[in-house]
Amino acid sequence: MFLILPRRLRFFLLAAFFLGIGSANIQSATAAGAVGMPPSVLETLKKQKLSLGDLGIWVQAVDSNKPLLTHLPDDLFNPASVMKLVTSVVALDVLGTNFQWTTRVYADALPVNGVVHGNLYIKGEGDPWFRSEDLWDLVRQLSDLGIHEVTGKLVLDNSYFDPGPADPSDFDDHPERVYNALPQALLLDNRATRVLIVPPDRSGAGAVVRAWPPNSNIAINNDVKLVKGACTGQTNQPSIAVLGPDTNTPTLNVSGKISTECQPDQFYLVAGNANDAFYSAFKHLFEGQGGKIDGTWAEGVVPKTAVYLVQHNSENLTQYLYLQNKWSNNLMARQIFLTMGAEIKGAPGTLLKSKAVIADWLKRQGFNWPGFDIENGSGLSRKARISPKEMGQLLMYAWRSPTMPELMASLPIAGIDGTMRKRMRGEPARGMIHLKTGTLRDVRAGAGYIITQSGRRYVVVILQNEQNVQNGGGSKVQDAILDWLYDNG
Repeated sequence: MFLILPRRLRFFLLAAFFLGIGSANIQSATAAGAVGMPPSVLETLKKQKLSLGDLGIWVQAVDSNKPLLTHLPDDLFNPASVMKLVTSVVALDVLGTNFQWTTRVYADALPVNGVVHGNLYIKGEGDPWFRSEDLWDLVRQLSDLGIHEVTGKLVLDNSYFDPGPADPSDFDDHPERVYNALPQALLLDNRATRVLIVPPDRSGAGAVVRAWPPNSNIAINNDVKLVKGACTGQTNQPSIAVLGPDTNTPTLNVSGKISTECQPDQFYLVAGNANDAFYSAFKHLFEGQGGKIDGTWAEGVVPKTAVYLVQHNSENLTQYLYLQNKWSNNLMARQIFLTMGAEIKGAPGTLLKSKAVIADWLKRQGFNWPGFDIENGSGLSRKARISPKEMGQLLMYAWRSPTMPELMASLPIAGIDGTMRKRMRGEPARGMIHLKTGTLRDVRAGAGYIITQSGRRYVVVILQNEQNVQNGGGSKVQDAILDWLYDNG
């Protein structure tokens, strides 16, 4: 009869040895089950007061059928943003590297003498990176058609997605933070409001605070205090508090102090209604082109009788994955995840349809992943689960895939860019590691590829779920594993 214990209890005796002093304790830890675990990794765990029982590892050369090093390979971990690798690999397969999103404009009728009599419709199809400059391009196209007035409303069509009800404050009670922004088929600037703070000119006037889009439903209280002297950390401390960020009429309280010598700075947050923001930006840009729209906005569906006018085509999926993975953009991942459901299973895209697409893909590859849960595709989740072995299988598949170069190019490079830009800067492995990182409260993770000193390339997966592991200790453990692998792989 075998007794199955929780992961932490399984390693209770190991931890007791491990927290001792001297090399004898490392040998004891190895005897207790950490066969092959590098001593430098054990020492780092000990120094950071982290448990071996909460660390999952999978290391395998891309030209080998067997792993070099594993630890708790079948245990399920929350991978945080490392889950974006699953979304990325499957999207490259099922959508294709050149997949593009369209945003189309329709009208109730063709314009007469430059006037659209009726409503103007904008239909979103999930573009993960539709920016203000893209909206400007649509407005410019309308102007090129000679359209200068719309007598009706701007109708925003979000029907391509049905992500279901959600509260942006559910994850960590910070709905104003951009990483908590919720998906929607038609979104502007990743749902973010940009706040620009400009110190005064020599006239001595107060600091200028402006928001984009210029949404009349967002109030701004400017209480910035000006100080003299060089612009340093102590004299450049603006603060933005959002009152009612998930309401339609939030208030931005801008305070703190700024030196008159500081340069203009920009801050991004989520505030107000996404449709309000889209309409406000459209109206501002349309009027800037000499146009006029008589009505406000409404959410609806493009009628079958509507007339097509113009459209904007996004960049392709490959370029979007670069933005998503280098900087771990949650909303882009959620938009791409929902797009898979809509494209493969039919609109509207839902979480269930997208999960079904993932499940079908896993079945086609012959992968059996018990307990795997991708939830929303971004890794911003307390429910998401994957094992080190499963993530290792994914990366081995990706390496042999025709789209390997596209995935590789999207991953942060140690000491060079993205979320790895500050890691391993002065070490020999700098530039030799492409690693997707992940961080949540009590989660630190990394997965990707490394070229070792010998010239051999390895898949490496490191998943840690332990209290406070995100506060620096987890990164040091990762670096110890990567350093060891670079030297010994």
